[in-house]
Amino acid sequence: MSAAHEEDRLILIVNQHGENRGDESALRAMVDGLEMALGKSRYVIVVQFKSRDLVLPFHEHVVFCNMRMPYLDMLGLFVFGALRRLGITARFLLTRRTRPIIDAYERTDMVISAPGGPYFGDIYANHEIVHWFYVWLATVYRKKLFLYAPSVGPFEIGWLNAVRRHLFRQFDVLCVREEISGRYLGRLLGKDAEIHVTADSAIQQQVEPHSRADYFHGDRAALADRLLVAVSAIEYRFPGERDPEPMQRRYGDALMQCLCHLASARDCHFLLIPQLYGGAHDDTPFLRSIGAALPPDASWEIVDQAYDSTAQRGIFGMADLCIASRYHPQIFAACAAVPGICIYYEHKALGFMKALGLEDCAFDIRNPDADAMCRRLDEIVEKREKIARQIAERMPDLRARSRRTTELAAMLYREKHGARP
Repeated sequence: MSAAHEEDRLILIVNQHGENRGDESALRAMVDGLEMALGKSRYVIVVQFKSRDLVLPFHEHVVFCNMRMPYLDMLGLFVFGALRRLGITARFLLTRRTRPIIDAYERTDMVISAPGGPYFGDIYANHEIVHWFYVWLATVYRKKLFLYAPSVGPFEIGWLNAVRRHLFRQFDVLCVREEISGRYLGRLLGKDAEIHVTADSAIQQQVEPHSRADYFHGDRAALADRLLVAVSAIEYRFPGERDPEPMQRRYGDALMQCLCHLASARDCHFLLIPQLYGGAHDDTPFLRSIGAALPPDASWEIVDQAYDSTAQRGIFGMADLCIASRYHPQIFAACAAVPGICIYYEHKALGFMKALGLEDCAFDIRNPDADAMCRRLDEIVEKREKIARQIAERMPDLRARSRRTTELAAMLYREKHGARP
């Protein structure tokens, strides 16, 4: 394939979640994987940034369009799509925000629904229709459709399941990133559906652990010899619960009991690592409250929010232990064979821990057992090298499965152009 042809190739990625270092890492790995498989391409990425003017530094051939837009712009886009389905092209309905999105649908050969989620499923059903709209637009323009290994489900809302079945069947290739999502989707679509259970996009990339000597220097050098505990905690609101406050307290108390237990028993330094960025979202106040609640002599810091996802992965990699109630930080740690416990709020994290054979290190945020969590942390510290070896032995298979998603996407693209894989 000529260089000129490669530069003309446009791949449209929709439903990309923004302002979160985990989703950023999955996106970077996906784009880099596609570049390796297909050669240099141009990308338009329809991303959900709450900060409408936020620009994520990326390759020069990547253009972002924001899913979040004024209601009139969105209404015009919906009406444009409906008319286009009827064969009527009413470009006067488009604005400076929506015109580049439609231009990308017209010029692309393949539309990819990004890794993330479960944005298709009951958990986020209140805005699921927006994500389906961008899938439906691909069918309007008769483009190849690829589901790039998100989590999905559960699917218990009967009236919505008819829509889901129809639109899932429009995908040429369906990939999900863990077995639980695979079972949810299999039950929705039936036994005849071909569903590839691969792995999270971020796993296909390897990132070297950060140097402790470089991170802790000068009067901080002594911290490098302590038990480094990477902590990534979500301020979970328990959406859908009638009385969330008691559940929030139980989760917060269990988390603090774990951290205080470690602080009292071992010479620790806690790295409190934010996942949100961009101004509209900020989890550093929550992390600061965690640090302030530690014993007065505990050693802790909040890692700079400006670190991008690659730099963050290096910081997780230099830790000895990880405590995460967020999904991708657990992946960041595991990719460097760093053990720890996971406090999961969605099935995506539980599915990942099961893939590692460490489901006994996963605890449900809705019913946390602080005593059991502390006991498990003690066991992990005592058997850290053994558990790290187990993780290291599992990761090559998960990495190959993650790369399989990219291989399937590249095969679909080549099929469109009649080229051999």
